Amino acid sequence: MREPGEVVAAAFPRPGRALKAVLVAIGFFAIAGAIVWNWAPGPPAGQEIFRWVVVQPTHVLSRPWTLLTSGIFTNPESFGHALWSLVGLYFLTTDLEKKWGGARLLRFLGLSVVMGNLMVLAVNQLPIGTELFHPPLVFGPLAAITATCMAWSKENATRQIRLFFFLPISGKALYWITIAGAVLALLFRQAMPEGTASLFGGILAGVLFGGTPSPVRSVWLRVKLAFMRRQGHALTVESITGSDRPRAPKRKGGPPLRVVQGGLEDDLKNRKAPKDKRYLN
Repeated sequence: MREPGEVVAAAFPRPGRALKAVLVAIGFFAIAGAIVWNWAPGPPAGQEIFRWVVVQPTHVLSRPWTLLTSGIFTNPESFGHALWSLVGLYFLTTDLEKKWGGARLLRFLGLSVVMGNLMVLAVNQLPIGTELFHPPLVFGPLAAITATCMAWSKENATRQIRLFFFLPISGKALYWITIAGAVLALLFRQAMPEGTASLFGGILAGVLFGGTPSPVRSVWLRVKLAFMRRQGHALTVESITGSDRPRAPKRKGGPPLRVVQGGLEDDLKNRKAPKDKRYLN
């Protein structure tokens, strides 16, 4: 129990190695992108360099790597975009890394960024004239942050967190708040560097790849089990134990086998006792 007047310090979650690497990469490229875009070499050469690492819908087929690399770049003209991207990834993702491990977390974040970009590209093909659905450049980790909220909510449906550091909500409530936020961003035509449609790509990624096991993994395991059951009809006890392996053919010709005398007993009989009897002990 706490003593009266005792001050309890709030402990922030400690990210693991994978999340640390992601946060450092986003912070580094946020600064590097701002320098290249604004100062050295600056526009227009800096902007042209930037287009080689972020999604440009008209050139995505010739630069497919941008579907992934765009997730570690933030708006070079907004410090707030970089800051809130780091904060959004930090809080909930630390808990997921503890439960999933670093390898699964990195795969999850990468798939979320790719799915968010693919959703933006799909909406870009719709015959809608508004600029909201046709961004010239797409970059930022918002799809990964949205997917993290969905995945954390599935893993912690009854657990409570404090939204905006003071509003307590459950994981189940956060699940629906995340979806409602994406719908409201669309209704209010809120422009963002990642593209408004990327929010829905992140939601889809969180639904498909979140949870333990995730729906995608559950389908894979069912397919694998069905395949093993089909193969099981051909299995026998002999095939499992290895007793059905073909035996080596019997020797034909050559001299008959004979027993060769020797061994430890014969060696001890022929061994001479040492002169110094102390060695017998």
